[in-house]
Amino acid sequence: MITVLFIDDNSDLFSRIRTSLEKTGEIRIESVHSVKQAIEKLRGRTFDMVVSYEHVPEVNGIEFLPDMNGIDFIKYLKSQGNTTPVIFLSRRGPAKIALEEVNNGTEITLPQSGDLRPALMEMVNLIKQTMLRKRAERDLKAQNDQLAMILSATPLGIFQMRNGIIEWVNQSLASMLGSSEPALVGKDLHTLVKSTEEFDQLTREFLVRKDALGICHADCRLVKADGTTIPCHIQVQPLDPVDLSRGGTFVVTDTSEKQKIVEALHDSEAKYRDLLQNSQSIIIRMDTQGVITFFNHFALTFFDYTSEDVIGKNVTGTIVAEKARIQHGLSMMANDIGFNADGYAVNINENIRRNGDRVWIAWINKAIRDEEGRLVEILCIGHDITDRRHNGGGEVRISTDTWKDLVVSDTDVKEDVFDAVFHICTEIAIEGREGKAVGTTFLIGDTKNVMEKSRQIILNPFEGHRPELRNIMNPGLKENIKALAQLDGAFVITADGFVESVGRYITVDSSNVSLPPGMGTRHNSVAAITQVTHTVGIVVSQSGGGITVFRNGQILKKITL
Repeated sequence: MITVLFIDDNSDLFSRIRTSLEKTGEIRIESVHSVKQAIEKLRGRTFDMVVSYEHVPEVNGIEFLPDMNGIDFIKYLKSQGNTTPVIFLSRRGPAKIALEEVNNGTEITLPQSGDLRPALMEMVNLIKQTMLRKRAERDLKAQNDQLAMILSATPLGIFQMRNGIIEWVNQSLASMLGSSEPALVGKDLHTLVKSTEEFDQLTREFLVRKDALGICHADCRLVKADGTTIPCHIQVQPLDPVDLSRGGTFVVTDTSEKQKIVEALHDSEAKYRDLLQNSQSIIIRMDTQGVITFFNHFALTFFDYTSEDVIGKNVTGTIVAEKARIQHGLSMMANDIGFNADGYAVNINENIRRNGDRVWIAWINKAIRDEEGRLVEILCIGHDITDRRHNGGGEVRISTDTWKDLVVSDTDVKEDVFDAVFHICTEIAIEGREGKAVGTTFLIGDTKNVMEKSRQIILNPFEGHRPELRNIMNPGLKENIKALAQLDGAFVITADGFVESVGRYITVDSSNVSLPPGMGTRHNSVAAITQVTHTVGIVVSQSGGGITVFRNGQILKKITL
């Protein structure tokens, strides 16, 4: 039943309208005789509709509020928070009355005499439509209020962006960033991150990391009101999956606590690794010709030998395959030990067990000298770094799990990006290209500074391609990288894994670089650029087939293949 409040002027027309509406059986009418009486009624009751003259006529004996016409009546209702819809009767000349629904602008004309039934049916429909629209608005408002309560209560930061401008934020995001909702609304999305480079990296990650539901993901650091930053994970439901700049709904999770846990776990793992290396390590001593003089118990167990099998034997044919470049490896090892002031050097070598299984061992080598300082023996402490998780297809890979965090620490390079580049380097070093040895260079991270300190010597094959086609972790890109490795110049790869350029010539002065003998121009140039930037450099040697990892102008790892 629809309830209607009639402000009745006791005219014949109003009486006919009221009677016709009541006869429908769907409308219940309650009449008053002045605006003042209507206001009193509305204070104590709720009606679906109010029907009144736009200009309430003066009638003797009836008290009206002074100077209150229909518009004043609506203004008064709104000032009191009353949103009841109002239909006005307005005079249109001497023979017509117009019915106007104020909120929707609908108008119905009634003759003052004659057959009112067609017009009254329209009026009934108008009342029903107005009432249904109002109820729908109330339901929508209730749903919006409930949603607003949920969004305010959630610990997740949420904001909506359109055309690069933040249009709405919840209280959780404002608190997370140490700001207020009004202060964030209207800001450009770029202002939430520190630099244009970080913003470009964020948008690239959104394009690449999409789940099955089309939601984009990225990790970044958002800028707080005081200028500090917090690590966050952001999910986006974009308006246009192809063009994120058009806008969408962003959900922000503060990952500060998670990062603290990860860092604590890294510290714990580092301590554990130290304990493991000291208590269960492969320990071997050999002379400068590679003849084994000592094999500890763990080494015997690992390689499946007895002392009689290895003592006095050369490492070649026991733990090193006959076809391996052992003489090259031993000479490089001796050079490294002689070069290092502390008498230590690090090499990674492919070794074999007694049953023929191939393994990768990271060797820490210490020089043993006689009284005159001459190198007489080499103490080798080894750790198995074979990546057995990727050994399903028979390929034996070097695991970087125990040392890659040391390479990328204090840089913007992601561990999985370094891992992907490193394994491409090992394949290039082992396989070469079309039977020929290939040497090349990769520079990962701090891309802006690297590009400023180098120049293009060939046309960049990756220029203009979409980010997802330049992702180093895309398996389909690996063969292209191997083919382009034959070209002169370095690969420049962003910290989040996108190939920025190929064929860059490093322009940094390398005169202050000091490296072991046997390392050429490529190694010196990479050492020099890592000295003045925060990039991680990897060099594949064409002559030796080895891999060298550089940071801060120093050799962090050497892998002999």
